[in-house]
Amino acid sequence: MLNFLSRFISFLPLSWAMAFGRFLGGVWYHIIPIRRGVAMHNINRALGKELSLKEQRKNIRELFSNFGMYIVEILRIPYMTLTENEKLVQIDGWEHVDASLERGKGVILVATHVDNVDLGGCSMAMRGAPIAVVAKKMSKTAERFISKVRENTGVIIISGKGTKNYIKELLSENKIVTIVIDQHLAKHRSIVCNFFGQWASTTPAPARFALETGATIIPAVITRKEKAGYHHVKVSPPFCLETPYPDNDMNIRHNTERLNRIAEQWIRETPNQWWWFHKRWKVQDNPDGWEIPESLIQDSTEKLNS
Repeated sequence: MLNFLSRFISFLPLSWAMAFGRFLGGVWYHIIPIRRGVAMHNINRALGKELSLKEQRKNIRELFSNFGMYIVEILRIPYMTLTENEKLVQIDGWEHVDASLERGKGVILVATHVDNVDLGGCSMAMRGAPIAVVAKKMSKTAERFISKVRENTGVIIISGKGTKNYIKELLSENKIVTIVIDQHLAKHRSIVCNFFGQWASTTPAPARFALETGATIIPAVITRKEKAGYHHVKVSPPFCLETPYPDNDMNIRHNTERLNRIAEQWIRETPNQWWWFHKRWKVQDNPDGWEIPESLIQDSTEKLNS
């Protein structure tokens, strides 16, 4: 079914396909409002002091519209030519990746769910980048389709058991490993950090692997341009690891918090493009059983008393 839909969507003119995507997003927002309440709650808790309620609603409506286009764009990737890809996805700052790969220790590309992160990764792979992606499990049908899309563009999929060793192996082969840092993770895979002033389960993987292997961390974000179907990937200069503590775990936490600040800035710049319907603050809502640093507890106490 997805393969047939992919072929049909791909043969539509881009403007028609994007209009269909916006229609899907509108149906999701207005008629089948699954996760709409979660999205509204999340944007309010994160940006409630920066955006009015009217602005929050506008951003969430636009998010659903953008996500409808995201679905259409994923369906179009199997039939996307390199020429079309280069036209639709502008990539700036790739020289930072090339310079880092010259060190021979690999690159850890840090990303978030702003705009169409899948399209960004596939675009880099189509242009010859040796890129791997740590993939989260989805429903079987969607997972099979998206995995096939990624692999056909040249993306290396990292999932299942042995992920840690496989990532180290890829970095030793001077590959680019993409890690998305803005989703809730299970306790054994995460640490609790501050995200928009609240406790959130966060992957320490970028900082940990960089400290253990010498790989370079490079933040990169894709954003949607005003013209429907067009995107801009901004690759930042290398992230400089800081090691102010004698304890390695404290240094990992310190740098993970710093990466969260970068992610927050990306989201503030395009609040209508981040996936607010994720249940990002499960730890804040139910902290029982989580190991929360004393510094975070103290910060929360001071905010309550201020």
